[in-house]
Amino acid sequence: MSTGKDLTGHILFMDRAHSLAVVFLIAAILLALVILFYSPLKDRVRRIPAVIGILFASLAAFVCILSSSMGTLVFLPSESPDQAAEEFMRALSQRNEEAASSMLAAKEELFFVPQGNDEEENLCNEALKYSFSYELLDECERTGTSATQKVRLTYLDFNKPVSDIYDTLFEELEQKVENRKKSEVYDENNNYRPEILEEVYSDSIKKVLSKPDAYCITADCSLLLTYRDGEWKVTADDALKLALSGNTPAGMNASNRLKSEVLKDLTYIPKTYKLPEDATAGPKPNPDKYGSTDNPEDILNLMASCPLLTDGKEPFFSADSEFIGKDILYYADDTILTVTWKEKCQGHFCTFSEVYIADPSQFRRKLSADTFGSSVQKFATELSKETNAVVAMNGDFYRFRNEGMTVYQRKLYRFNPFKLDICHVDAFGNLKFSHGGDLKKPEEAEQYIKDNNILFSMCFGPVLVENYEPQTCPANYLLGQVTSRYSRSCLSQRGDCHYLLMTLNHGHGCPTATIDELRNVIVSKNVENSYTLDGGQTGEIIMQHKVLNQIDFDTERTVSDILYFVTAIPEDENE
Repeated sequence: MSTGKDLTGHILFMDRAHSLAVVFLIAAILLALVILFYSPLKDRVRRIPAVIGILFASLAAFVCILSSSMGTLVFLPSESPDQAAEEFMRALSQRNEEAASSMLAAKEELFFVPQGNDEEENLCNEALKYSFSYELLDECERTGTSATQKVRLTYLDFNKPVSDIYDTLFEELEQKVENRKKSEVYDENNNYRPEILEEVYSDSIKKVLSKPDAYCITADCSLLLTYRDGEWKVTADDALKLALSGNTPAGMNASNRLKSEVLKDLTYIPKTYKLPEDATAGPKPNPDKYGSTDNPEDILNLMASCPLLTDGKEPFFSADSEFIGKDILYYADDTILTVTWKEKCQGHFCTFSEVYIADPSQFRRKLSADTFGSSVQKFATELSKETNAVVAMNGDFYRFRNEGMTVYQRKLYRFNPFKLDICHVDAFGNLKFSHGGDLKKPEEAEQYIKDNNILFSMCFGPVLVENYEPQTCPANYLLGQVTSRYSRSCLSQRGDCHYLLMTLNHGHGCPTATIDELRNVIVSKNVENSYTLDGGQTGEIIMQHKVLNQIDFDTERTVSDILYFVTAIPEDENE
């Protein structure tokens, strides 16, 4: 192979037939020359033109024979294809579209070129330019006017940063959701507003592509060079084209494709709201989100429409219940769903309120005057109004007796447990029980509060169900006259942030209940944990600050405390 800069030809080899033809041509030329030189002078002068003609004809025949044997006879260019390959790759690495395009054998677009002033497209283009590098491998393989140069490429693969951009975007989006009003992040259909996505995507891609080297790969390609019109022309293979576009298929915009890949699996991030532990009230609920129906199917549809609250949680409510009265009351927003109804269950007249909340901080206890030991007592409906409760029920009426153990805002105020069951509520909204004799000293109680992250506790009892197991109550249990029939109330839970409030009263031809009968009713609802609260005239379920159950003597009594559930959405956002 000739690689020098002087004009030289190949040393050519022919097959036997072509070689014989050349021999005959040479013999004919020699014969013509012999005739010319051995002829008389007079004839020699006359025959010179003829001999010259024979020589030219023989030369033409020789060229034809040579061409048919070896192809077209050409002279090789003096310029080296190695130099052309180097110049072409340098132009590519500098993103010099004009210089690189002038060296192409056929006009085509090699580059991802930003359209207009799109910031993200410019960012992608700069990342590609910064990350692209090359190395010429071996010498250029040259045959006549054609040559092949192998090249090793290093370049940004836009498929690799997708997951990192997504993760960064998700973190950015979570912050936006938490720190802005919901209406600023979502539209009326709970879709992200386009301007929010544009903002977080732009921030995320800037962070990730600030270090494009982390997403580079290497690949080999081949440059085909052809000498034409006095210069070497280049044809790029598919591997090079993919490298120049960041592994984006031909015809696709690299920036748009990257954005589409990042956003296609974007999940909904619910805005979470958490109330301070020391708050004495929740936000006011939206009155327009209360409602009622006489069709149980409407309630099941309502529950299905609140998947962020109800998904994966089997409802206590059943359309097959033996309902008493027509009205089923409800309240629903993004952080709380409550459904309250009356039914005949196990032969007893019961009022139930099922509650789903988004965050444990929405389950709270209210002490009258917000102070332990206050002599002030109020109606439960008044305390409900003070706290902006969506739904509330009576507590243990701790001021009515000195027995028991009382925790409020993580502080132990009373330790006189005797043999009573205590219900503790931890920071996760779970009901935890300690039984008579479990905690013998205040120091043990303090440690229990710390170890179990206890926010508040109630003391009445007994425990009705623990870890789905029905509990047996001794006949001599200290509180509640357990073997006699009275109006009863209890608090139950199944799973995270899912509760069932219940009162059992006289009326509709139904008797009140002993503790065992109360337990049988609540067991039929398949609760995980259940605890008895103060009953009789104290037992109440309250919604919209009105008593919903049939209380004893048809009138409220003043009490010292309630349990309640609130919305967590600020009033100006709860639209």
